[in-house]
Amino acid sequence: MANGVERMDFTDMQRYNSESNLTNGKKKQNGGCYVSTAVGFLMVLLVIAIAVGVGLIVHFAGGERSVVCTWPSTNGAQQGQQSGNKWTTPGPDYMKQHCKKMANDGDMDICTACPSDTTGMTTPSPTTKPRVIDVRLPLALYPVYYDIEIQPNMYEGPAANFTFNGYTRIQLRCDTPTRNVTLHTNKLQITPGSLEFGAEPGTAAAPSIVNWEWDKDRQFMVIHLNGVLVKDGLYYVKMNYTGPLKDDLHGLYLSQYEQNNDTVYIAATQFQPTDARKAFPCFDEPAIKSNFNITLVRKSHLKSLSNMPIIDSQDRGDNWVADVYQTTPKMPTYLVAFVVCNFEYTNQTTTNNILYRAWSRPESVDQTRYALGVGVKVLTYFEEYFDIRFPLPKQDMIAIPDFAAGAMENWGLITYRETAMLFEPGVSSEGNKQRVAVVVSHELAHQWFGDLVTPSWWDDLWLNEGFASFVEYMGVDFVHPDWKMFEQFVVSDLQDVFDFDSLISSHPVYVPVAHPDEINEIFDRISYAKGASIIRMMRFFLGEETFRRGLSRYLKSRAYAAAFHDDLWSSLTEQSNLEGKNINVKEVMDTWTLQMNYPVVMVTREGTRIRVSQQRFLRDANATDPGKYTSSFGYKWEIPFAYTSSIESNFNKTDADISWIKPNSNELIFDNPTVIPPKSDNMSWVLGNPMQYGYYRVNYDTANWLALINQLKRDHSQIHTINRAQIINDAWSLAKAGLVSQDVALQTVEYLDDELEYVPWAAAERQLKYVDTMLTKTGLYGAFEAFMKAKVQRPFSIIGMNNTGASHLESYIRSVISGLACKYGIQTCTDEALRLFRQWINTPANNPIDPGLKSTVYCTAIKYGGVAEWDFAFKQYKTATVAAESARLLSSMGCSREPWILSRFLHRALMPEEIRKQDALDVLVYVSRNSIGQGLAWDFFRNSWDTIRNEYGTAFFAFTRLIGGVTESFNTPFQLKELQMFVDTHPDQGSGKRAFDQAIEKTNANIKWMEANLMSVQMWLKDQGLYKE
Repeated sequence: MANGVERMDFTDMQRYNSESNLTNGKKKQNGGCYVSTAVGFLMVLLVIAIAVGVGLIVHFAGGERSVVCTWPSTNGAQQGQQSGNKWTTPGPDYMKQHCKKMANDGDMDICTACPSDTTGMTTPSPTTKPRVIDVRLPLALYPVYYDIEIQPNMYEGPAANFTFNGYTRIQLRCDTPTRNVTLHTNKLQITPGSLEFGAEPGTAAAPSIVNWEWDKDRQFMVIHLNGVLVKDGLYYVKMNYTGPLKDDLHGLYLSQYEQNNDTVYIAATQFQPTDARKAFPCFDEPAIKSNFNITLVRKSHLKSLSNMPIIDSQDRGDNWVADVYQTTPKMPTYLVAFVVCNFEYTNQTTTNNILYRAWSRPESVDQTRYALGVGVKVLTYFEEYFDIRFPLPKQDMIAIPDFAAGAMENWGLITYRETAMLFEPGVSSEGNKQRVAVVVSHELAHQWFGDLVTPSWWDDLWLNEGFASFVEYMGVDFVHPDWKMFEQFVVSDLQDVFDFDSLISSHPVYVPVAHPDEINEIFDRISYAKGASIIRMMRFFLGEETFRRGLSRYLKSRAYAAAFHDDLWSSLTEQSNLEGKNINVKEVMDTWTLQMNYPVVMVTREGTRIRVSQQRFLRDANATDPGKYTSSFGYKWEIPFAYTSSIESNFNKTDADISWIKPNSNELIFDNPTVIPPKSDNMSWVLGNPMQYGYYRVNYDTANWLALINQLKRDHSQIHTINRAQIINDAWSLAKAGLVSQDVALQTVEYLDDELEYVPWAAAERQLKYVDTMLTKTGLYGAFEAFMKAKVQRPFSIIGMNNTGASHLESYIRSVISGLACKYGIQTCTDEALRLFRQWINTPANNPIDPGLKSTVYCTAIKYGGVAEWDFAFKQYKTATVAAESARLLSSMGCSREPWILSRFLHRALMPEEIRKQDALDVLVYVSRNSIGQGLAWDFFRNSWDTIRNEYGTAFFAFTRLIGGVTESFNTPFQLKELQMFVDTHPDQGSGKRAFDQAIEKTNANIKWMEANLMSVQMWLKDQGLYKE
């Protein structure tokens, strides 16, 4: 699954941020309790049977949340009784007993009716219950195949009441004798009388159902039997059910869009990691793979899609059609996918005869052509690279208007956010184009890493996401070699995750998880970007061909099965041994996957030799370790070390050039006068980690730092582009940690007025943005602003704002430089931005702004404009037909300097009729980046916490990004106290707990940076002639 970052605003291109939930919808009905006719009838019968009034419990979880009643539903006791092998309705006393248990347990998530003898039912006070951790299914039974039929009931009554009907039959193999059947369900209403358990032909008669219960905390349905199942026997369980079709972006959910003033509805799925159980009863764990026979029932004017091709369409009468799909290969439940829609498609066929289709809403279908072309090329490239054919007969990709992540790798039916798949030349920018290519490549990589071979459990999520995040670069580099994707890698992934992983609140790549909230938490930069970075390092120390053959060996050995990371280490080690390299990959990689953080390698020059040693790198070495994770390696690593020098100047090192720094050795000494210049030559230098292949930072003695800085100033082209970015990133990060002086870090950016390459500027911008944020409310900001203006002036005068005929990377650097030029008030930039925006206002149907400059122009015009400019942008956002354009406009609306406009923007964020839910959390982040809006966003976040937690608390990426975004600028003890108080008074943080821990740690580090470095920055600015006391 791709994260939700958008590649549009090149002034922040080095960050992989994530996006918010994506649901659009009309304003919800006022909170209340809604029941189906059948459930209402049952409740009436109960009233008559026991002659007692019925009490209703309704829990309003923030704002205008709708709550759907189910009966009976308890913590551990949604139950049925035996009638042969079928389930029947329980009696009133039985129901009353367990209904009361539900209330006493504090289960306020749903409403129900509780019969009472005398006093009705008392509503208990809400409590925060401890999170269960023993959530794994017992494996006495294994699902061989599923028969699933799903019928979304759209266009029948108000959208808030939409439901779907389902039927599931599961063939089960008994591996261990057992007296019960345990499987997952969530929010499904089992149809009374439909539950049936039996034996398949050839197996002795099955025991009968005694009763069943629902364990709400574990989302288990437990069917109790009156006898023991026979080992190796084949059985079945089947049932009918209904479920809510809501706009919650999980499970089988509702999406919608407007077409000719009519609302068009879509049923779509997002099952990863634990939401297939919201669509059908199942064994919802990644290692449990089965074959699926899927039937989707739709209205005749709609279309349906699933993982495999349709083999039959059957008339069901009353305008209903049942599409029957070909049986899937063995796969886990989270990769099953359904879509019912009115979409159109473009298509091609690959050289290996795979039908490839790209679907979107009809008016956007021409925007699918670029993604389709990339997909066809990358799919074929991966088949050849891994030496494994794509095993399905077709590959569909579909752009969903409302989607929680960037995309989802469902086997044969990849679902996308519209901004991650649709590209419109002349409207979309080069950044949008790269974003589409990267996400398409990422999802196709998953067809091997995740779909063909699946992690045994979510603790090895990185085997999915780390590999897809690295292999995506290979795919895009194959299609667009001129984009220099592997140079971009260091700023987009490696240096980005370095910041995250330098915290004591980080986590190992392989991390124990149990509860769904914990699973959702690790869909983060560690699983994605650190995973990708250590895989890139592994390719370096194994060598390209050894790496490729080892991956192919791994994929073939575990095809259609599940894998543990040791399976990967074993295959790579075997390949290494076959080729005579004899690298124990497990011994190396365990140090990188089983402990968090990473090392800094200290390089000290001594005459014509260098001495190297390692230590754990933490941004704040004095931060309190919560003790959640411990290291059996003592925070030492197996480090593949390489270096070059001003004498050698060879940045293209290979695996043959590696020396290993071992965890059990204090230091390594290199004595090579032909490569290492004498320390007495103060113009010479050595540089560790060429091309930044290794996942570690490098520190030097002060003299070597100054020599590297002098080289940048004399002729920066003598150091490779990647390593110029590395020098800046390492120096600034080491300074934040107190390992080098801030003066050294500041000097690494003094050469920037001569730099015209994207990657070093992206690295520098990340660090300078931090200083900007820290100084914004200090007396030094004006001098810092003058420094930035001076550094940008010369590159801007060369690059300018004319993007006509620019190459991909020329467009990138122009976007970065023009963004900084306008931000820091270079007059020619702001004048041109205002002129272009006024021209657009005067002719709204003809936007004259180059797509690569739109983010800069929009933000600048709104910053220096008033309500008229803001309202124009909002109107364009509402009417835009290209998703990337909508996202750009939304980001730019956070640039206003008017507090009342920003406050209005924040309040609109949680109004679905004004701003789609897919964009809501982004609004808070955009406003918080504005120094005028930061306090407004923080107040709004706290005041709206209940709504945000309940509506978005399970959102992929968006929730953690929001928490980090609104607290990013905190750097005072008062702000730390406010943050800590909020955390202490809101203990139920869901999947945001780690993000809050990190926010506190980062705030502490920011405070320390201010205390340690404010005077250094002041003196440096004074030396530059920019600050006067």
